[in-house]
Amino acid sequence: MPFRDVKGFDADALRNMTQAFDAACDRLGLGPDDPQRAELAAEIIELAARGERDPGMLFSLAVQALDV
Repeated sequence: MPFRDVKGFDADALRNMTQAFDAACDRLGLGPDDPQRAELAAEIIELAARGERDPGMLFSLAVQALDV
């Protein structure tokens, strides 16, 4: 779980972030050892820190940010 040590989010937010992360990894074809996973996690954390909580929006915005 990429957000295990992330502080400042409740359980629902972390669940949504993880859901978005897993879906984005699938969409982008990122395997377990892909270094781009860290960039993806950082993007999702930033989006959530700005208040986004919807897993669909977290997914879409993170994929858009990385898939340029």
